[in-house]
This record gives sequence, structure tokens and C-alpha cells, in this order.
Amino acid sequence: MASIKRVVKKNGKVVYRIRVSLGQDKQGKQNIKVHTYEVDQNATPTQQEKQALKYSLALEDRLKNGDNLEGEETSFEMFAEKWLSYMKTELAYSTYENYERNVNDVIVPYFKPYKVAKIKTPLIETFYKTLVGKYANASILKIANILSGMFRTAIRWQMIQINPCRDAKKPKNDDEETGLKFFTPEQSLMFLRSLDTTFSWEVKGHTRIDDTGKPYQVGNYQEPHQTSTQLKVFFNLSLYCGFRKGETLALHWSDIDFEKREIKIAKAVGKAEDGVTIKKPKTATSVRTVTFPEEILPLLKQYRREYNTYRLSLGDQWKGDGNLFIQWDGKLMGLSTTYQYFKRHLRIYNDWVKNHEDEAKIKGFEELPIIPLHGLRHSCATLLNYLGINLIDISKILGHAKSSTTMDIYAHSFDGQNKEAANRIDEFLQEKRLKQA
Repeated sequence: MASIKRVVKKNGKVVYRIRVSLGQDKQGKQNIKVHTYEVDQNATPTQQEKQALKYSLALEDRLKNGDNLEGEETSFEMFAEKWLSYMKTELAYSTYENYERNVNDVIVPYFKPYKVAKIKTPLIETFYKTLVGKYANASILKIANILSGMFRTAIRWQMIQINPCRDAKKPKNDDEETGLKFFTPEQSLMFLRSLDTTFSWEVKGHTRIDDTGKPYQVGNYQEPHQTSTQLKVFFNLSLYCGFRKGETLALHWSDIDFEKREIKIAKAVGKAEDGVTIKKPKTATSVRTVTFPEEILPLLKQYRREYNTYRLSLGDQWKGDGNLFIQWDGKLMGLSTTYQYFKRHLRIYNDWVKNHEDEAKIKGFEELPIIPLHGLRHSCATLLNYLGINLIDISKILGHAKSSTTMDIYAHSFDGQNKEAANRIDEFLQEKRLKQA
């Protein structure tokens, strides 16, 4: 039978030290488990002893049945460190970086005082509430998913039996706009036309350094903003084919069949601890062949001519290996290059539209919403749905494992397009009635 001993700490807190004998190990040594149990501090000594005795009996049964007490003995901070070390080999490096940042900066500081097994659902919900106002709803959901994943691992490691996140209610910023950010079909075409337009934008005055090292001041001046052919290709493929950024950046010329107008997606660029890596796409179904519109065939051919001419002009300085999207020396384009340009282009374009209303109206340009670069993939899905492409084909083009995944992601944005389709049917029927009258 387990033995219990009452201990009063220096701060006055009462705990019981419980010793459970599990017999002898293979070397003949006594296998003793010692556990500290904190009783109700407001109870009488007699009540506290009853609590400790009841707990010790249950503890002894658990230990003799092979239960692991590691969750009750391990601090959350130590567990988080062990979990991150384990996940480093399980995740893509960019994903791991995100996990590590959220765990160390957000999750651990809150749960640091607790043992893993002492963290229950009410505490999880209190933690979630501290995130409201500090983080966007999407970030709160991401943090909650990471935390739940940590406890799922704790269950697998037999540290706990129930995931405290399972039934925890997640709060959200009620005044925050939710949903995907994307271009409507009309805005998508407007964006692509903007890539073929040169915009003049004002550069603010700044200090420069001359060849002798002396600083001099430059006043405000106008500079043309023009999109290179390779970036036009990148954005056209993103919008018309729905490729992920990593899939597009990983493309080689050998992946393109100009005769069949097909592009094979079999790899993706990802972030690694020591730089950039070429890896398999996100899922098995992400390996796919996508037919691209004939509309962009001339652009691809133009870029191939420019590419080959430039490659020959560099001679021995060329470091490329057939990748489409390159730096000045032919090496793979930087991971953030397209994002930075996309953000800058939208800002310059919108400023130009606001400052040249009459000219913008003539060109058919309107301000575009500021969306993330991944929003071009969402815009592609929306465009395909608008054109009446069935859900299964949209799913295949995007490389989703299931068409239900596509619907889960885009259900809200498809609703708007479906309403537009209904309006067009109404217009069509009204026209038919007028002709028949």
C-alpha cells in the first residue's frame, strides 16, 4: 500500500508526499515512485488527509496498471522544448519556424507555471481570451491549433489522457473582417492589364553618396514603374493556373510543354534552416499537370526568348540550371521577391488611379483591394467557378486531395459567384420573354 506524509512548505502550503512501491526492477532494486500531491488549502487537516489517501489509492492503481505520471511531473516549458525538438524533423522548416515563434513567444509564457497534466479546458479558454485584441482571428486559430497539436502529442506520449483543447471555445474579434482575400474575376483581369502598363510614381527626396563618399541631397522626382516579363509570367501563372508560390518558383523550362500547353507541377521551393530547398509539393495530389490558357502562350514564348538571350550574354557568370524565375546571375529567384514586388505594384497602381482619375477611367482602371500574394490562388479558384468549371476539376487544378477541401475553403467566395450566375440566368430569361412577346 502507498505511504503518505504530510509536508508543510515554508510558504505555509500543505502537500502530501506519496510513495508507491512497484516491486523490484530487473536489477533487483526497489522500484519506488514518489509523487507530490497538493491538497485543498482551505480544508481541515482531517479533510486534507482523506483527500491525500483517496488520491494515493487511485495513484497506486494507475501506476500498477502501467500509467505514466510524466505529465504530472513535467513542466509545460520542459514539454514544449521537447516537443519543438521532435517537430523540427516532422515539419517543413518555414512551418517549424512559425511554430517555434508562437510556442516560445505566446504559448510558453502563459503556461510556464503549470505541469502538463494540470492544464485543463477552463485554463485553455482563459488563455484564448488573452489573445483577443492582440492577434487577428486567423492568428488566434493558428495558435489554438498548435496548442492542440502539442496536447495530442502528450496523449501519444502517454503523459495525459484527454486533450484539454478539444472542447475549449475559441473567442474571436467580432469586429474583424473574416474570409479569404482575393480579386473578383473583373479585378483579376484589371490586375493583369496593369502589369502591361507603365506608371509614373513619385520618389521622395533622399540622401545619396557620391563616388568620393560625400553625401548629397536628391529632391523629389518621377520614376517609371514597369513590370518585367518574368514577373508578368509569374503573376499570370498564379492567376490562371492557381499555383502556390513555392510551386511556381520551382518551375524549370523542362516542366513546360509548349505544344500541349501543359505545365507539370512535381516540386516546390521551400525555406530550409540553411537557406532554400527544393522539396515535394504540399500533398501527393499536388503533383499534377495543368493546362494553361492559350492567351499566355505568347507571353511564355517571349520570356523564353528574353531568357535565352540574357543567359548567353552572361557567359561564365551564368549560375542557373534551367529554372524559370531567376536572380541576375541565373540562380533561383529569392523567396520574398514576388511578394515584395506584388505589394509595391498594388500600392503604386492604387496611388496612380487616385491621382489620375480621368485617365484611369479611360483605361478602365479602378482601385484594387490589397490582398496577399496567396490571394492570387484564391482569385484563380473564384475565376474558375465564375466560368462554370465544375468543383472536381477546380480541385484537380488546385491540387487539393479532395473536392470537399476546395468547397471548405472557397464556399463563401463561391456563394457570390453563384448569385451572379443566378442573376445572369434571370437576365437571359427576361431577354427571351421580351423576344417572344
